[in-house]
Amino acid sequence: MRSLLFFVFLLPLAGTARAYQYDERLGAVLAGDFEKIIKSLPRGLEVYSKLAGSGVKNSQRRVFLRRDNGPWLAYFSCRENAIYFNSRSITRFFGVKGYEDREIIEILLKNPKARAEFVKRADSVYLHELIHALQSYLYPGYSVSAAAIPLEFEYEAYFTEDLYTHEKMKRSPKLLKAFISGAYYDIYTENAMGGYLTLSLDPAAYRERIRKKYEDEAGGYLSFEKAEIYKKNSVQDAKILSYASGRVEDYIGETAALALLQLEKNAYGRYLEDFYLKRWPAFSAEALLFVGSAALEVKNYPLALDCLAVADENAVKYSAPQDELMSLKTKGALAILEAADFIRDRAKNMSLEILSQHLKAVEKACLKTARPFPPGLSALREKNYPEAAAWYAKKAGLEKDPDKFEYYMENFNYFSAADSAIGPRQAPPF
Repeated sequence: MRSLLFFVFLLPLAGTARAYQYDERLGAVLAGDFEKIIKSLPRGLEVYSKLAGSGVKNSQRRVFLRRDNGPWLAYFSCRENAIYFNSRSITRFFGVKGYEDREIIEILLKNPKARAEFVKRADSVYLHELIHALQSYLYPGYSVSAAAIPLEFEYEAYFTEDLYTHEKMKRSPKLLKAFISGAYYDIYTENAMGGYLTLSLDPAAYRERIRKKYEDEAGGYLSFEKAEIYKKNSVQDAKILSYASGRVEDYIGETAALALLQLEKNAYGRYLEDFYLKRWPAFSAEALLFVGSAALEVKNYPLALDCLAVADENAVKYSAPQDELMSLKTKGALAILEAADFIRDRAKNMSLEILSQHLKAVEKACLKTARPFPPGLSALREKNYPEAAAWYAKKAGLEKDPDKFEYYMENFNYFSAADSAIGPRQAPPF
């Protein structure tokens, strides 16, 4: 879900082609509403404090609503110095159809209740784009020095968003429990939960998920290291061309751009390393304990096990607070026992997918914590896994959405793996 956030440096924006009567007024009101709600939490207040010291562009930033056929919820345009919300997502949020941009803009401006509901749920999305705005103010040379958007900028944006979401969920635990129990849903909360509910104690694994999504799939993103290589090649090309054309100014310009990119790369790299080093250990342990405990309360055992069982596996490896690690260990053991009882009691009434996910979660938790697989479930596991492998293979063969396909294949590979004690790996029938 987190791929629905975009940071646009150079792309032409369809939304700027036409202005509407209430654009500026709504943008100013939304910016004020978002600032008020975001600054009510410590992480949001910190972001706005940084923005206040980032230069004149901060006060010139605008907010617009524009329909876009892409899947993203919002994006920041460096060129326009504006945050754009996709109005298609806004109509989905409110469950309405057939409204044009000008109508949505006018409704949100003149209906404080509707606007408040939107701002209350879309605050994490807006905060993410504020981070990208701040990055463009603090590292202005990058937009003209690199071949693409820096992947490392997303590491900061997502981590800040997750820090903020954690504070928001701690203040509103009922919202968290309602969401993870399936009692509540909206597209903005789902987006905010996308990374928050898949945390680990390993910051490298966290960043790798982002890298894979953006560098491998999204396109237009490069790590600082690769961007530097491309720029060095560009400098060499400019040098050769300058000999042929006599235009040394092009070579000089490319050399200056490379120097600026390297300067910003080093400065931002130091900042990002310090940002993670100071905040990650305590945050990740606290968030896993908080989410895992909430999941245990609402009987979302796959999520509870995923959050809580990582403590034993990572206790020695990461320097999380010892008391929180012990709480994770204790609750992780409790989650395995509760989940096993839940499966024994409900297996006959579970769908193939739900049962397979519960068995998988228990098995993975037992492997991570070096605990034996619960007695009485082995026969059920051996019956379920081959059926689950066939079911996920069939779903993958019919799926067009890349994220869902990856999910189905991931599960097919798990349930058909030789080390599941079910038999040799099968090949999907496609």
